[in-house]
Amino acid sequence: MCESRSRVQQNDLLLHEAVIKNEPAAVREALQRPADVNCRNNYGRAPIHWAASRGNVEIIKLLINANCDIEAVDKFGMRPLLMAAWHGHLDAVQVLVQAGACLAATNKKQNDLLQCACARGSYDVAMFAISIGARVQTTDTTGDASLALAARAGYANVVELLLDKGAYIDAINKAGRTALHLACEGGHSSSAALLIAKGASREARDNSGRTPLHIAAVHRHTELVQTLLESQCNVDAVDNNGVTALQMACAQGCRGIVEHLLEFGADVHLQNNVGSSALHAACAADATDIVELLLARGADPALTDQWSQSPLSVAGGAAESPPEGFRRAARGSFSAILGLLTATANLDHHQDQSDGSSSPRVEEKSGGHSQAPTEGTNFFF
Repeated sequence: MCESRSRVQQNDLLLHEAVIKNEPAAVREALQRPADVNCRNNYGRAPIHWAASRGNVEIIKLLINANCDIEAVDKFGMRPLLMAAWHGHLDAVQVLVQAGACLAATNKKQNDLLQCACARGSYDVAMFAISIGARVQTTDTTGDASLALAARAGYANVVELLLDKGAYIDAINKAGRTALHLACEGGHSSSAALLIAKGASREARDNSGRTPLHIAAVHRHTELVQTLLESQCNVDAVDNNGVTALQMACAQGCRGIVEHLLEFGADVHLQNNVGSSALHAACAADATDIVELLLARGADPALTDQWSQSPLSVAGGAAESPPEGFRRAARGSFSAILGLLTATANLDHHQDQSDGSSSPRVEEKSGGHSQAPTEGTNFFF
């Protein structure tokens, strides 16, 4: 009995191996031996899963004729039909559908046939899925519809297909993000440009209050930032923390993005909810060249946040002990920034002394009671 069982297990392994290697003759031979056509590996995958993922129609038909379970589910909830769609094998999808595969099947993330195709950019499979009744508005566990999945991965042709088939362009997921947000997150300029041309909202805000411009800036996608700015988005939009795209770009030392934002009129004087400005962010990031750009645009080195810290004091403290958690850009040093700020502050010293004014926003927020920020705190992300 044990010897017989061992022989069957060995045959099962040979069947898996033959399917994985895409060898129909070897599959036929393995099926003629005592073997379990539905035998699983550690991921819960049966031979039919491997055949579907490789798109080998001949092997799929051999396994179906051997009475395999075409609804076998692996540990990720993937069925053969979903595997074929995920890997973009239209012929395999069609064979499985003809064999009676469940069209409503989803994996553990609730991705259906259309979503699996769109997430991987399979235009032909997506078109076929729609033709047999797949709904373009269906969402997965994160609230992403097929359009969002295609936009996140940057498949512009699939994005256009879905829009032509009625996908809602500004649908949001559970994070409040639209397809345009997701295209910007992934740095996919073609998909983003297409969405903008088709009327996607450039001012849509996610649950953190961030617009697509914020997302493109924080992910350091210079070309996308320019595309959004040229579409006349709000350059000074603020998120729930009062942070602008300019402040984010400065905090990361992204000179190219900063230059684009300034060219389109970004306000260097805006402060976030704790009173920090773009200049504070650039100083903390040790971005000397960006500090120079901001000062040339009139940024105030004496502007204080709610802890009464000015860019000058940020750079001064950092020159002695660089703050933990801030990116050290290779463009300059805290000492050089300190010199720039000091020189600029000295030019305005007489005027500051004469009017004795302070930032209204800081006076309102500080009240003399706020605690100083902890070391390494970054208020721009």
